[in-house]
Amino acid sequence: MTYSSLATEIATPSEPQASRPLLTISAEQAPIAWAWLAGLTSLALVLRLIALNQQLWFDEIMTLLGSARAPIREIVTRYAGQNQHTLYSILAHVSIRAFGEQPWALRLPAMLFGIACIPALYFFARLVTTNREALAACALMTVNYQHVWFSQNARGYTAVVVWTLLSSIFFLRLTGRSHTKDWLLYGITAALGAYTHLMMVFVVAAQALVYLWMLAAQARFGAPMARRSLHLVYGFVLCALISLALYAATIPDILSHTVGGEREHVRYQWASPLWALSELGRGLRNTTAGGWLALALGALVLLAGVISYWKQNRFLVGLMVLPGVLTAAGVLATSHNFWPRFFFFEIGFALLILARGAIAIAAFGARALGAAEKFCTSSGTAFIVLLLLASMVPLRAAYAYPKQDYLGAMQFVEQQRKGDEQIITAGVVSTACQHYYRQPWPYVETAAQLEQVIDGNRRTWLLYAMPASIRASQPELWRAIDSNFTVVRRFPGTLGGGDIYVSRSSQRHTSKVEDQ
Repeated sequence: MTYSSLATEIATPSEPQASRPLLTISAEQAPIAWAWLAGLTSLALVLRLIALNQQLWFDEIMTLLGSARAPIREIVTRYAGQNQHTLYSILAHVSIRAFGEQPWALRLPAMLFGIACIPALYFFARLVTTNREALAACALMTVNYQHVWFSQNARGYTAVVVWTLLSSIFFLRLTGRSHTKDWLLYGITAALGAYTHLMMVFVVAAQALVYLWMLAAQARFGAPMARRSLHLVYGFVLCALISLALYAATIPDILSHTVGGEREHVRYQWASPLWALSELGRGLRNTTAGGWLALALGALVLLAGVISYWKQNRFLVGLMVLPGVLTAAGVLATSHNFWPRFFFFEIGFALLILARGAIAIAAFGARALGAAEKFCTSSGTAFIVLLLLASMVPLRAAYAYPKQDYLGAMQFVEQQRKGDEQIITAGVVSTACQHYYRQPWPYVETAAQLEQVIDGNRRTWLLYAMPASIRASQPELWRAIDSNFTVVRRFPGTLGGGDIYVSRSSQRHTSKVEDQ
């Protein structure tokens, strides 16, 4: 098994230091596996087309109502908050104008970027590892539940994965025998990533830190800075200039929504990094065959992959891991909640490390048993196949349930209510029902409003979702709901904590909650 040696030339005296590249990025010289890559990309397309037209969830509805419907001149000059993924909103606007306001059309850019992640990951991996590991990582991404979910999510997260991988490709090329086009392409792809989602800033910052780290290591060995070492500086400057030009009209709004006076309205329990880790673990456990055992095994495999890459090249580990660390620090510094989706851009790197860890562990075990080298290679491939099979099991849930089942809940309550019984909403359900589905139902925001709406002479039906959010942000309203309403049915979805609850006013008693 051969891996690229990205940093060894820094300390190798066989070539004059001034003419030597910062890093060597040539991996094994195997031909590009075009057939395999085309097959995996085609399979990714099929898996992401299935159920693409399912119901929108709350954030997607907000994307549609708050930006995608607006004229492009308004999209590019207004920043309404972290829900605004500007480049994605532009592409979604074009898509729904061309194909109509259907869920699949709103999600089309996310799906296309999700498919593009496969070749982007492959060509990044080809710079740092073997062809076999590159294909293994791409295969894992193709069937990964989280990646399919986000590829069918009308937000910019899959686009950021693409921009992260592409900018990392040009970063690596700039550390070697770079050309002018490399720093130009680096600046463009990094800036487009920042224009898609501001979290891309942490990716660029991590790349800059790795660059400084490499220069420091080079200086430690007494090597003068070569002219080509400045090419990355050109790329960083170009990224900054393009980003400032794209965001020029919205910089005051961005500052007010990030480092300025505006924060999340309420610091929920998920404002903690520990909550983010536990939620990430819960999501992986619920979408991985084998539950906690599989999750523990996955953590072990990831650790083995990190150790293997660290032995190969510590700068590469920094390139893949440091963006997530800086993102966590940035979220803490700006007092935002720790949504696991903020770290989704790391999925390509994570799967690449997972593939390395699986092959390394299998090979180590085979060698420990005295197996031949050929069997060591086969055992690594078998381990990857097992991981692929385990990853495919959760995909059924992505197709069986919508992200949030607003339609099911609305149809149920319409069928169940009798005579003049009234229907009201609370929380995020209100936005979907009133402004997207155009239901005439009133919504309540306070306990006083709820008490005023409830009529003792007629039954009231209440729809709500995310009870933890209501409990944290509106405790008095939640106590009133809990005291006066009994849950009749819960409509599950694939969004964690996003189930829709249908309840009705009654005397306080215990009632069985039914799932649809």
